[in-house]
Amino acid sequence: MPGYRISSYSLENRDEIKDEWLLLQANSDCSFFQSWGWIGTWLEIVVADLKPQVLKVYQEDQLVGLGIFISRSIHRHLVIDSNAYFLHEYPFNGRNMVIEYNGMLSLQDHKINVYRAAISYLFEKGPEMDEIFFGAVSESERFDELNDPAWSVKLLESSPAWSLELGGLASGIDAYLSTLSKNRRGQIRRSFKLFERQGPLLLQVAKNVAEALDYFEGLKQLHTIRWNRDGKPGSFANLRWEAFHRSLISSRAPEGDIHLIKVSIGQEAIGFLYNLIWRDRVYVLQTGFRQYDDKRLMPGYVVHLLAIEHYVKLGLHVYDLMHGDSLYKRILCNRKERLNWYSVQRNRWKFVLEDSAVGLVRAVRGKFTT
Repeated sequence: MPGYRISSYSLENRDEIKDEWLLLQANSDCSFFQSWGWIGTWLEIVVADLKPQVLKVYQEDQLVGLGIFISRSIHRHLVIDSNAYFLHEYPFNGRNMVIEYNGMLSLQDHKINVYRAAISYLFEKGPEMDEIFFGAVSESERFDELNDPAWSVKLLESSPAWSLELGGLASGIDAYLSTLSKNRRGQIRRSFKLFERQGPLLLQVAKNVAEALDYFEGLKQLHTIRWNRDGKPGSFANLRWEAFHRSLISSRAPEGDIHLIKVSIGQEAIGFLYNLIWRDRVYVLQTGFRQYDDKRLMPGYVVHLLAIEHYVKLGLHVYDLMHGDSLYKRILCNRKERLNWYSVQRNRWKFVLEDSAVGLVRAVRGKFTT
């Protein structure tokens, strides 16, 4: 693009870009998932052997954008072969760390131009490249403005991301409960009373790395029991995912970027939260709650409400339950945005044929299901 230039290279050592990443991050409105804490750990634990490509975007001599791309040849719908790049993720072979709020790290005033420059460069650099995947980007990234005669932007998936604005909440669970429906409010209050008959509820934030990893282990056990009951393995069945997060906790908990929370009654933990803390925002990354036969006991709601009260007192601004349309998220949250998954495709006949075939199959299925 006019006024922008790009350099790129295969990254051998993640620390080669650490200083530049930290400098750009300090001047950008980025999420935790675009921060060096997440990206540096991902480079070290997940993709170090995959020849990640660093792409730097400059306007004159100022660095205005950074991204890490991984290449992969993919085969889909039995007949489509595609050479692709993936931004900040590699969702194959157990290496999917389930990134959210993804995107190029860039200065706000340059965001669209950074994307345009990056896409143009990657397609021009590799004429064999067919498409570029940008997964789980916020709708604020404005991908609808990126269409170009040389390529097409295809929306692959869209998911609501739910959060709670904390600024307007008075401290105290009763004040927050007053914002919920009468029926749900009654159910949650009853659950609190039933738990408190067993003893006082205690919320603890891990004080050091050793305690954080101990809480993480407790979360793992409760999380796995819950998912195994539904015949599913749960997140911890992916050993690389677990190793990534243990490394992330070890490196970022001392910096205050990570909270491992335990809520207990006496010696029994009723639930754990694994939260990322970034710029007055709480990202609830993973949970583990004890399962009870008595359905009046609602440990998930109790743990979340105690955590919300805790973060209100700390003066944080947003409690983010992230993407997914679960009922409890809709109940607890008062704000919704969308995360979108895109493929930017070079204009090729194979993609035109693919879209036509997919459209035909959906039309036929729809005809026989109505």
